Amino acid sequence: MLSDQTINDFYLKLKKIVSSSPYLAYRHYNEKYSYAELYARMLKVNAILSRYQNAQILLYANKSVSSYATIFSIFLSNNVWVPLSPDLPFSRNVTILKKIDPIIIFHDVTLPDDLRNYLKEKNIIMVSLEEIVQESSNNKVEFNNLPSNKQDIAYIMFTSGSTGEPKGVPMTHENYINFALNIFKVLSFKQGEDVFSDFHDFAFDISIFSLFACVFSEGAFSPIIEKKDRILPLGHIIDNGVTVWSSVPSVINRIKRFRPNTKHTTPIRIMFLCGEPLALDLLYYCFENMNLPQVYNFYGLTETGVENFYHECFPEDIAKFAKFGVAPIGKPLPENFIQITKDKELWLSGCQLTPGYLKGVSTEKFEIQNNVRWYKTGDIVEEYEGLYYCKGRVDTQVKLSGHRVELMDIEACIVRQQSIERAICFVDNKQRIPMLIAAIKSRHQIVINELRISLAKELPDYMIPQHFKVMDDFPLNANGKIDRKKIAELY
Repeated sequence: MLSDQTINDFYLKLKKIVSSSPYLAYRHYNEKYSYAELYARMLKVNAILSRYQNAQILLYANKSVSSYATIFSIFLSNNVWVPLSPDLPFSRNVTILKKIDPIIIFHDVTLPDDLRNYLKEKNIIMVSLEEIVQESSNNKVEFNNLPSNKQDIAYIMFTSGSTGEPKGVPMTHENYINFALNIFKVLSFKQGEDVFSDFHDFAFDISIFSLFACVFSEGAFSPIIEKKDRILPLGHIIDNGVTVWSSVPSVINRIKRFRPNTKHTTPIRIMFLCGEPLALDLLYYCFENMNLPQVYNFYGLTETGVENFYHECFPEDIAKFAKFGVAPIGKPLPENFIQITKDKELWLSGCQLTPGYLKGVSTEKFEIQNNVRWYKTGDIVEEYEGLYYCKGRVDTQVKLSGHRVELMDIEACIVRQQSIERAICFVDNKQRIPMLIAAIKSRHQIVINELRISLAKELPDYMIPQHFKVMDDFPLNANGKIDRKKIAELY
């Protein structure tokens, strides 16, 4: 467990680094900013934030240097960071907004009219980061009230729930800082030399790794911004000198798919993979084709402070763990405690466990035993020779591009479209890359393209099925229930 003093020392160190580091803080091709320039922007943001304490502050932004400045300003001003993704549909962002009580929204992109109107109606202050940067340099306020209470909320992120709506996950300073400190016990960074990729959206909690590992090692952020770099990031990695890469394995698998036989020379030293199973053929590609010196497989959940397990991978793992087909999630990180139930479900406890979902929803996911509070992950985990393996889900929840998704959420959304009676979703794992499939039953003829357009208004891209199979009827099992397994077999 962490003390309040540990929390305060963490932020004192963070402030010292961003205010005095002589190194580069941000590089994106020809766009470069020093830590001094980053800190100058932070002080301008703090001119607004300093009047608040423990307030929920929204950030609706891409990965500009100003957005990084805003995030660190929120933390150092003892407020609560809530990322809101510009890539999500308006309806989903509004669902999130209805679950929180934000005071301000900072943005570095144009706010859509429907979102702007909603924010105005709710009296949420809208602040353009571009306007802040252009303001007089005298409009700056130092950080004089750093967080020192480990139980205060540091940030809130959202994950899909069984109701089909995002669930708010508040994380305290203790929750996430334990993970941030653990990273430096596992990974060896080069002070002032490393360049960190920042591939995923701020609203995906892998961003916590990039944010704090980068700054505490006085590294430089090199975010993926252009669409071409998101599709194939090799050029970005090489041109920007990325030495520390973090993403879900699917991103690296995309490189493998485009360049299956190429031998790559990249500056990457540390490969941090998480969010979904790491297939051994992809691990082989990392070592054989990308010639990576260090590859790590991490496992964790939004509710349990980003990452809870880790495994340092080696080339010999490919043969050693062949019967599993995936790399192990390894061993728990310090201050993460586990138990495996008789049904092989993983339960987690420790100082990284969230206080609970916003609005008190889904309390059944938590259980107290002998005065110890546990989170039921829903993941099937087994131990083999001292290492742990994730074997799938105990329910219909799956991981798509690193995001945890309830298939029933997608089904409910599909049924709301056009005149569809029923939808059953499943993941086709027969392909090299798992694909999300929807079997649908409709009263009328369905135009698939129109269905996709309708779904895009409510769901993020990763929750929209790649293929739809129209069926006259769904098979039933002996109990008269829809036979999901049979539907998948018929595809």
